[in-house]
Order: sequence, then structure tokens, then C-alpha cells
Amino acid sequence: MVVPTNVSSRRLVSLAASVVIVLGAAPGAALAAPDPAGTARQLADASEQLEVVVEDYNDLHEDLLDTQARIAALGVELANLERGLADRRGQVARIAATAYRTGRTDTVAVLAVLDGNSSDLVESLMTLQQLGRDQRDALNRLTDSRDRLTVARRDARALAAAQQSEERQLDLRKRQIEGEIVRLTELRRAAGRAAAGPRAAAPAPAPAPPPAAGGAGARAVRFAYAQLGKSYRWGASGPDGYDCSGLTSAAWAAAGVRLPHNAARQWRAVPHVGRSELRPGDLIFYYPSIHHVAIYVGGGRMIHAPRTGEQIRVDAVDSQPVHGYGRPGG
Repeated sequence: MVVPTNVSSRRLVSLAASVVIVLGAAPGAALAAPDPAGTARQLADASEQLEVVVEDYNDLHEDLLDTQARIAALGVELANLERGLADRRGQVARIAATAYRTGRTDTVAVLAVLDGNSSDLVESLMTLQQLGRDQRDALNRLTDSRDRLTVARRDARALAAAQQSEERQLDLRKRQIEGEIVRLTELRRAAGRAAAGPRAAAPAPAPAPPPAAGGAGARAVRFAYAQLGKSYRWGASGPDGYDCSGLTSAAWAAAGVRLPHNAARQWRAVPHVGRSELRPGDLIFYYPSIHHVAIYVGGGRMIHAPRTGEQIRVDAVDSQPVHGYGRPGG
């Protein structure tokens, strides 16, 4: 596996770990006999690893967007510098052309062309000398700035290419883990059918209604409730599907607050609160590496986009190991 030189150590770990999980079963292997406990454990491990890879992908995509914005800004700066250089060179060329046409290169002749006034010869000569120095200095500064910006844009383009390469590798790891999840999910279903026999599954209880209170948090919660039942879709932020940080960023965007599409970045972007301070709309962050995030809806419950193959739903706050809590918008 070839990894770009700028790949973060955390992403390297997630890539390596995902390979270990995927090697647990060859693609297309025959389904083993149902083992409910073992299959559930493997499925949970694979699903968590997939979420790590997806959040790394989201983090990398945010980096790539920043890099592309920097390339665009550098392009604008370079275009402005090129215009400045062209103007300066045009001024010098006009002075030189005038001297050549008149056959006189003495400063008095040039001054007469420049301002049509040579009554004060000494002052005019000093002005011309200063003009010459200013022209040269300006040209040198513009040329140096252009060279630096050209190097910066070249480096940014190389970084973008490396980030795109890493993005493709993360996408490949994601697809491999998804294949393993499909296999494990079928094993779990087979085990469930064998255990349940002909009995029908009990319907899931209906979630409590969203809060009627006003404020940005309540608006974010109402948005999240409107997404219940939609499918988890990695890298997505709506409207047909979401991953975990895509759901929280979209919910808070509906409340007028922009959040990055990555759980760890959201953790760094919001003020932190204690559990006793939680109110609807606050974010709940999970796992030490912060690769899952949900929206608190009150009563010890949260809404989240769980994992591949599942739908957005309401769960208990402690259904996964909590890292901390945050409040967008302060």
C-alpha cells in the first residue's frame, strides 16, 4: 500500500487497522455456521472501524477543501501581480521607446516627454533618478513576490494531489470494510432467523416528540427529528442520507451555525459543557479518538446516524462510550 508522505499518523493507524479487519475474511467466502455472539462482536468491530475511516475521510476532505481554496486565492494574487508587472514594464518600455525615437537618451529629453516641464533642471533630474530607482525597486519586489507565490501555488497543488491520493485509499479501505459488514450482517440475520423461528419482530417504540421550545438548539433538534428513518450514508450531509457528523453539521446549519463535516473538528470548534448542563441540541462526542457524534434531544436520549446499513434513529446517550459534550453557537 503506497501512502502519501503527508498522511497523518492517525490516518495511517486507521488504514492499517482496516486492513487487519478486512483480512479477517476473504471476499466471496462461503458463510460460516451462525455464531450470534461472535458475529455480533465482529460486526461491531468492523462497524466502528468503518466509522473511523469515514471520519478520517471527512477530515481529509475538509483539508482538501482548504487546500483548494488556498490554490484559488494564490491564483488571484498571482494574476494581480502579473498585471502589476505588466504595467511597470510598460512604463519602462515607453520611456525607452521615446528615447530611441528621439535619438536622445539624455535625462532632459526624457523628462520633457514624461512631464513636459524642464524649467527646474536640477529638481527634474532628481525626480527622474528617483523614478528610475522606484521603477527598479518595484519591479524587483513584484518579481520576488511572484516567484514566492508561484512556489507556494506549486506546493499547494502537490499537497492537493497527495490529499486526493489519500482520499482514494481511504475510499478503497471503506469499500473493503463495507463488504465485510455485508457478510457479517447476513450472518447475524441468519442467526436471528434461526433463533426467532416464525415469530414476528416487535415494532420499535416511537421516539418522543421534539422539543417545542425556541432557540437554535431546538431548531437543530427538530431538523434531526425530520431525518429519522433516513439511511446512513458515508460522507453525506443530506438530504437523502447522512453520516454522523454530516447529520450534526446539517442540523446546526438549519439553526444558522456552520460546523465542519468531521466529529473531531466539531469537538474542537464548539465550547464544551458538562453532562449536568446538557440541553436539547447539544452535541455528544464518542470514543477517545472522537469518531462519532450525536445530537442530544433530552431525557437521556440522542439522535444519530449509527453506521452503514442502518437508519437515523433515537438511542440512549450512553449506548456508546462518551468522550464529552459541546454546545454549538456558545
